Amino acid sequence: MKKPVLIVIGLIYILAIAVVGFLGIPARIYNPETYVKDINLVFDEKLEELPPTDMTPFRYKVKNETGVTFNITAKVVPNEATHKDVVFEKRDDYDETFYSYSTVFNENNGYTIATYNVNPLPSGTKFRIISIKVNPTDGNKLLYKMIDIIVYNF
Repeated sequence: MKKPVLIVIGLIYILAIAVVGFLGIPARIYNPETYVKDINLVFDEKLEELPPTDMTPFRYKVKNETGVTFNITAKVVPNEATHKDVVFEKRDDYDETFYSYSTVFNENNGYTIATYNVNPLPSGTKFRIISIKVNPTDGNKLLYKMIDIIVYNF
């Protein structure tokens, strides 16, 4: 090969490196998403545990004569999960005059606390069942926990 051909090839090579460096894909930091593998539930001492069933592994009962307030705490596993908060879904048809609840997410420690305020049972009613579904917020539709709380007055 002649000298001018080698110089042209060298210039095209250097020009190609400069163009790719200028117009190429910028470097990105890859942040993998860590999904929730399990949800640990901690129940208030006021709730008395009942034997689990196939449909609801978490069954509790609480006596309610003049109204009762209790907490349910949910913490996701692993602790390094990208989305650490959970959603408490109401699964029953009771109106808000029977009970209400609010959730608080503690971002520093990565747990969600749901506080349930249950009013006294209507006269003539012996018990009612509060049904709750706890879901993670990372989009996993297969991971959830079902809770039934029997509120009784006898």
